[in-house]
Parts: sequence; C-alpha cells; structure tokens
Amino acid sequence: MTPTLDDVEQLVRLPADGNATVIGGTWGFPAILEVFENNLLHNLNAFKSLKAGGARNSLPLKKLKEHYAYKLEKVLSDGTAAVAKKKKGLTTRFVARAYMLYVLGFFLFPTKKGTDVSARYLYLFAKGKVANKWSWGLAVLAHMYYNMGAVSRDDGKQFTCCTTLLESWIFAHFPKLAGIPKEIDSDA
Repeated sequence: MTPTLDDVEQLVRLPADGNATVIGGTWGFPAILEVFENNLLHNLNAFKSLKAGGARNSLPLKKLKEHYAYKLEKVLSDGTAAVAKKKKGLTTRFVARAYMLYVLGFFLFPTKKGTDVSARYLYLFAKGKVANKWSWGLAVLAHMYYNMGAVSRDDGKQFTCCTTLLESWIFAHFPKLAGIPKEIDSDA
C-alpha cells in the first residue's frame, strides 16, 4: 500500500493532470542567472547576494524570504506602485514568483537540509510558461517516491518529502493506529 495520484488529488488537492514539471537542459551559472533576471528582475549583484550560501544551483530559503519581505515592506510603506517600478521594477509578479519559489522549496519539494530551493523552478513561472497547467501532484508524488528510495538504502539517514501528503495519507488509510487521535478527540 502506497500513496497514489488519487490520494494526492483528494488529500492535498494538488492537480495530477497537466504538463509534467520537468525542467530539462543544461543549467550552468549563465542559464540560472538568465532565468533569475527574467523572472525576479534583478541584476548579477542581487543574484550573487541571494546565492551566497546556496548549494550548486540553489538559493537559500531564508535569504529569499528576507530579501523579498524587505523589498515588499519598503514598497508598501511608500504606498504606490509607480514608486515600485522606479525602484528597479519590483512588481507583484516578482514578489509572487519569489513566494512560489519559497513554497516549492519549503513545502512541496524540500531538500534534506531544508534550507535551499533550486532556482531552476523559476522556469515554471516564466511569462510563456505561467499559463500552462502543471501537474504538481505528479511532481510531489515522484519527489516523495525518489526520497523513499534514497532513504531505504543502507546508508540512508534522512527522509524528506511533502510531509502534509504523507501524514494525511497515513491518517486516511490507517485511522485505528495506536496514538492517532479520533476526530472527536482532536481540537483540529
């Protein structure tokens, strides 16, 4: 017994139909920088400051959150969208992309350290791609299966996945396990 696409759709409400979230190609520094500049509208210096501490093609989640929260707070304190555009083009689209990148790295596709997110995911939020219907459920399930395989090896030490999916699947399929509170006993 294992989680299925139907479980993903029913329990976590992530769509299982649509385009696969496969990001192919070669992703060296120039490609990552181009996707970063096109989708978060920053220059090389901003990318390097956000990139500092991130592994390979990853951005640290903490720096991403702090950077955009600071920028958004500054724009909101000024009170106008026109001021935001003058300040190097910070728009709601760029803040939304940064937020979605954070959600992907923190919630849907966490890493073992839990501190980074791949900048390649920005490709999925590019202008021409945002209208596509993505199969997030399939991607989350594949990520979970991959990590289950990795942790089941002899040297496997740590498991990472969308824990909301795994926990809700356990509660749905094994309601009588010892230690799982009944609905009437729960404050949820």
